Amino acid sequence: MGRGPEDGRKGRGEGRSGRPWGPPQGPSQEINDLVVLLRQWLDRRGLTVRAFHAELTEDDFGEPGKGRIPSVDTLYRRFAGDGITWQFVSAVITVCTEDPQHARQREARARALWNAAKNRPTPPAGSVPPPPPAPQWPIVVGAIPILASAFQPREPVRGRIDEARAGNGTVVLSQVLAGGGGIGKSQLAASYAWQAVREGTDVVVWAHAADPVAVLLAYAEAAVAVQVPGASGAPDRVQQDARRFLNWLSTTERSWLVVLDDVADFTATAPIWPGSSRRNNGRVLATTRQRGAHASGGGRAIVPMDVYDSEEGVAYLRDRLTTAGFPYLLDARAADLSEALGRLPLALAHAAAYMVNQHRTCTDYLELFRERTRALDAVLPQEADTELYGRPVTAALLISLDAAQQTHPKGLAAPAIRLAGLLDPAGHPRELWTTRSATRYLAEQRAADARARTAPGPPAEADAPDRDASGPPPVSADEALSVLALLHGYNLLSSYPAGVPLPHRDEVAAHREVSVHALTARAARDTTPEPHRQQAAVIFALYELWPEEDHTDHRLALSLRANTAALRETAGGEVLQLFPGFALRHRAGLSLLHAGLHAEAAAHWTEDLEATLRELGPDHENTLAARANLASALSRAGRAAEAAALHKRVAVEFERLRGADDPSTLSALANLAAAYTEAGLHNEAESLKDHVLAARERVLGVLHPDTVTSRNNLALTYEITGRYEEALALQERVVAERALLDGSARSGGPAHPDTLVALAALASSYARAGRTAEATEIEEEVLAARERLLGPDHPDTLNTRVALASSYAQAGRTEEAVTMQRKAADDLRRVQGPDHPDTLKALANLAVSCRRTGRHEEAVRLSEGVLFDRVRVLGRDHQDTLISAGNLVNAYATAGETAKALGLAEPLVAQLTRVFGPTDDTTLSGRHAVALLRTHRGEDLLAEDPARAAADAAVAIMAVGPHVEPRLPALDEALEDAQRLARLARAALERKGTP
Repeated sequence: MGRGPEDGRKGRGEGRSGRPWGPPQGPSQEINDLVVLLRQWLDRRGLTVRAFHAELTEDDFGEPGKGRIPSVDTLYRRFAGDGITWQFVSAVITVCTEDPQHARQREARARALWNAAKNRPTPPAGSVPPPPPAPQWPIVVGAIPILASAFQPREPVRGRIDEARAGNGTVVLSQVLAGGGGIGKSQLAASYAWQAVREGTDVVVWAHAADPVAVLLAYAEAAVAVQVPGASGAPDRVQQDARRFLNWLSTTERSWLVVLDDVADFTATAPIWPGSSRRNNGRVLATTRQRGAHASGGGRAIVPMDVYDSEEGVAYLRDRLTTAGFPYLLDARAADLSEALGRLPLALAHAAAYMVNQHRTCTDYLELFRERTRALDAVLPQEADTELYGRPVTAALLISLDAAQQTHPKGLAAPAIRLAGLLDPAGHPRELWTTRSATRYLAEQRAADARARTAPGPPAEADAPDRDASGPPPVSADEALSVLALLHGYNLLSSYPAGVPLPHRDEVAAHREVSVHALTARAARDTTPEPHRQQAAVIFALYELWPEEDHTDHRLALSLRANTAALRETAGGEVLQLFPGFALRHRAGLSLLHAGLHAEAAAHWTEDLEATLRELGPDHENTLAARANLASALSRAGRAAEAAALHKRVAVEFERLRGADDPSTLSALANLAAAYTEAGLHNEAESLKDHVLAARERVLGVLHPDTVTSRNNLALTYEITGRYEEALALQERVVAERALLDGSARSGGPAHPDTLVALAALASSYARAGRTAEATEIEEEVLAARERLLGPDHPDTLNTRVALASSYAQAGRTEEAVTMQRKAADDLRRVQGPDHPDTLKALANLAVSCRRTGRHEEAVRLSEGVLFDRVRVLGRDHQDTLISAGNLVNAYATAGETAKALGLAEPLVAQLTRVFGPTDDTTLSGRHAVALLRTHRGEDLLAEDPARAAADAAVAIMAVGPHVEPRLPALDEALEDAQRLARLARAALERKGTP
């Protein structure tokens, strides 16, 4: 800080002899910026360089090794940037600053520039940096792990890896080594990396992929190392440099290997996966703990890995002990020791190191390992980690757990980590621990532990009743959260608030606040004495936490589905077959349907049906329900024929078991009729709906809600088959009957969800019939009622807003429509998630409105995005996906991109014909689009190239076909236009003398 009054003020802002400061001449821009800052502080203090020199003492400024104050000339050079040192910077701050807090702030500013100058100096402004030297091949980026002693080559796994890679041409089919922690995935990947280095592979990149940012940094470093054009190496250009490197990989002729170690998120938006290789000269090898669908997407091939097999476990011990010079430590119990350690490579490595250090045979160590009363820090001490894995193993977990169990809140650490071990390693909701099920489980386990510690003689049987009739002392929600903090402190799990950014990780996701390392979770499960208690507690807690409606928090529902799947994976599918597991399994399946994950829902209910058939038999009520749920999932997944067949079987079984007129049988027949409609079997659907309506009127009565629903379903089929007047009459009757049933006819407004559904259906029919004003009026009424009854964020409310926006567009209120559609799409993305079918439908409608209002660039962008997402979420053959493809054709055509439109439209017709049949309206619309596009292009070519115009006309005529459907008059017009073009083209060719 400053000394004394501000003397020496003359010459303020000047250097030697009163002259102004010259430009800094430092070796980097950061040093020059620092020099300017120091000059400013000197000026503000009112000191010249000579006066500053007079303030210095040997205590705060002595040149290293000399112990004296620098001369005035030396100080002038320092203020010019020549030979500047941190001692000089500190002296300026000390002399020029009186306030300690102000001094700390100045020191922080100066330190930032000083560190930047040392770590990543920037050439001074105006200087021309020398050209970088040519790359020195081969190039290795990242620290490839050293192979462990007695490394096992894992030949069977290598065979699967090489088989997965073979025959993939120029596509980089990434081989993903998938398995739990500690099984040697990284070691096997490292062996491939070292092999590539030995064989002279030009570029080898090793990246720690648990954090996508680390991958980007490795790619950016590689881009600079191989001198990719445009790569800057600047800290703020990491993602751009990474993308340039990925592009370079796809085009270079040099050989390369990219290893992505410990991939945690296969849906990360960061660009981490190389795409292709020009001459099959590159490959990607990844490791992960995940085995889900995302891990095998994007051209990746999963190669499952597990612990050593029996021979490899013993071979590891033999090789490790022999190379260490202690082969006699391997005795007849080597196989038993390997099995006791779960044949886990990580645990075997620690055990072998301990045996070498302590001269213990396999038998000695096995007895020691099983003797848990001994201090476990002597079993696997830190110095036994000779391979520098740096990871906990089972014994290390138990050491920490024993200590945590004795720390406040006492007696809760062990039951908590065992419960957490059943959940998703990627994280579970923190609020799970405050559920009644979780706190009751913790209380029971703490009481059982206390009894086991105090009761004489053998422990009580697991199922014996509590001696204290009042039950164990309760565990509060605060105590449950406290045990999370305790386990976090012992590094047994991680517990962070949602949204907190963590080093080397994305920020903590909502409802993923608590996570357990996969190896720790496995160790906890392996050491759980009574797993069924933990399993039941997890099942009840997850079910208790599930929101009544998923849309109220779709991220919570996502986390609960993932944790249910993890429970099934860790505890076995049979855990979810009987009470209470089947209720949770059923809830998870419905959640998949609500989330629009139809393919996953179909897989879930397929497995559920197989399980109920096995456990309960074909005639059980749960089996019939599982088959019906599977049929619904198949229908939503676009597999209409399979869904109809399954619904038919359900209806037959209900009729056999309960009779033809039982309400359950009629409901099954109604579902079958709906499936017929989805499959395009409209005659069969109409006949069956007539039958169900008549039966319900006879059995339930004319005004029963199910009867009214049947009447509405029949009206929808009438509309599809062209019986518009009858359809509208039925729907108007349905609305009136619904009003009578819920009392809204007397109260003056709709108040029941079913009435609103009927009104919305009537509005849709009015809109299709061209009665836009009536449709709009009803939809506005429905929207107001749903906002009042369900809330503004309910999916039904948001979808009503989407429908109303479409009516506005149809009525010519285009700007209102676009504004409303944007808002609805944003709200659906927030409430339902970006991949939900309702969200994608709203975006598709917005794209159509943008096209119709001349926003062509936005229309194309939105249409391309919706098509891509629907292919990914719903599949290529789903009805919504094919509709999106047609919308993109229209967007391209309207934007004047005829070539792109034709390139998509012509193969689309073949796909539509295969999926819907040749006479379906959707197929005919596709043929109509091809005819129009060919005709337009032919008209443009007519004057310049009549031969090509004639060819386009011929294709257009063929696209329309000889049989024009009378219900689609637009095909007649397209055929006439194509035929006229053909005549004009022939006439032009005749004039040119072309045959």
